[in-house]
Amino acid sequence: MFVPHSEIDLKKMFEELSISSLDDLFTHIPETLKLNDGLNVPPSLSELESISDFENLESKNTQNLICFAGGGHYDVYLPQTVKSLTMRPEFMTSYTPYQAEISQGILQVLFEYQSLICDLTDMELANASLYDGATSVAEAISVAINKTKRDNVVISNGFNPNTKEVVNTLVDRNKFNINYVDLVDYLFPEDYVFSQDDAAFVVSLPHYEGSAQDLTSIVHNAKAAGVITICYADPSMLGILKSPGSMGFDIVVAEGQSMGSPLSFGGPTVGWFATRKELARLVPGRIIGESRDSNNTKTYVMTLRAREQDIRREKASSNICTNQTLNAVGSTIHLSWLGPEGLYEIGYQAIQKASYMKQSLTDNNFNVLNHTSSLREFLVETKKSAEEVILEMGSKGFLAGIKYDDNQILVAVTEKRTKAQIDNYVESLMEVDNA
Repeated sequence: MFVPHSEIDLKKMFEELSISSLDDLFTHIPETLKLNDGLNVPPSLSELESISDFENLESKNTQNLICFAGGGHYDVYLPQTVKSLTMRPEFMTSYTPYQAEISQGILQVLFEYQSLICDLTDMELANASLYDGATSVAEAISVAINKTKRDNVVISNGFNPNTKEVVNTLVDRNKFNINYVDLVDYLFPEDYVFSQDDAAFVVSLPHYEGSAQDLTSIVHNAKAAGVITICYADPSMLGILKSPGSMGFDIVVAEGQSMGSPLSFGGPTVGWFATRKELARLVPGRIIGESRDSNNTKTYVMTLRAREQDIRREKASSNICTNQTLNAVGSTIHLSWLGPEGLYEIGYQAIQKASYMKQSLTDNNFNVLNHTSSLREFLVETKKSAEEVILEMGSKGFLAGIKYDDNQILVAVTEKRTKAQIDNYVESLMEVDNA
């Protein structure tokens, strides 16, 4: 609730500041920059009118499209268990668990979350989550720069364009050089030569275009040059693919939306961050540890707190001293519900259905540009412009994909898609692109 200052409060403040009115606080601003006549906004609405206004606006959206779009956020099956448990009032709080004695429940869940992420990525340590996948990548690059004291960052060009924007914004380009390396036939070149000036090597698994490769030899070459290696992984594929840790990566980050979070028009989501113990002091965000109390009972606490920004200020390992607790709880519940077999099954289903769809598109004279190297996401070439195709497919009930290039669409298949939906998509795409 907003409680305005009383006249007595204002008078005391004015006397302390040696001013006569609030306007005196803005005298340094040129008159030409001030909105003396106020903002040109319509009159206020009542609650009932506001609801009606937003409902009218919402009705203009095309509803209930069958989703074949991906690019980092996917229309996966979210179990009712996840929805029910994450809505419990014990979890629906923004309270920071600084007081361990009254926060054991949420601290234990976050500890289990960290343990699951470590198991899944084959790493030694994970934090309690970050804002999203993009900020996790930027934070991982920061760790690499701080560790190596080098200025160059090598990033695969097969990277989510939105994540590229975040990295380009958060990494100071005046101080550090970012080198985007083009893919060759949608794969990172095995013969790329790293230099002694490179701080980090960042690559997606799979690549943004959907193709995947064993990155072990590339990681080995990077580490031989003293480079910190960073993998931006797709959680839904980790039950199928060789783990990033077994490939030798130093840091594994991910956009965790597909594990425990709905699409929600783009957010909020959760960033995964896992690494090796030797980098623990440089890890951003919170870390939950297991301890023992005075009665030798197992307890959970926020640990290595001296790294965090609210304590170390400008010397902190990161400006982030929070996490996405509720979404991390969702990841914990979803991963626990799936188990190893379930995680494998959703990846297997997606790849098999994508394989069927790619072959169906090829049989109907569409060019799937990365047919052999892609998993559940792939590029389709169209005669019409990608924007036009996506718009017209919307009228047929499909969110057709994401525009990749003028005549290329990035299509994603998840375990939710059925054979009938895939067949209808291909048939509709033929009608739209050949019209």
